[in-house]
Amino acid sequence: MATSIVLVLISFVVLAAAWFWRKHRRFHISAMIFLMFFDMMFPIYLYLTHDWAKRLIDEGQIFSSLIWTHLMLVMVLYALYVLQVLAGRAMLQHRVGAQHQHHRSEHKKQFIGIVVARLLVFASGWLLLVPGN
Repeated sequence: MATSIVLVLISFVVLAAAWFWRKHRRFHISAMIFLMFFDMMFPIYLYLTHDWAKRLIDEGQIFSSLIWTHLMLVMVLYALYVLQVLAGRAMLQHRVGAQHQHHRSEHKKQFIGIVVARLLVFASGWLLLVPGN
């Protein structure tokens, strides 16, 4: 489980780097694509390294409100990523003018939402940790 925690912490470092060097488009876009890919693949990694069937089905934790809250937060994060990509693409298409500023503003608001959603996803995931696994 320590590996999972370290991976999550590294992903937040990548997010911070993508924000800090956001004016370097190539780096920013690459870092964010990596981060989105990481967030989509992390549940698969967890599934392969932990016995979810036993915990969720055999122990009946599938009915836990925390499990469902965590799942909904993950879905919100994925939805924000879609909106973020759409706003980012629109920004690249309209490099100057009012439309660019509008898309830039939306992109910025969605970034704040993504940071909050990621924090909530990983905090709720941390609450689901079983000591010793």
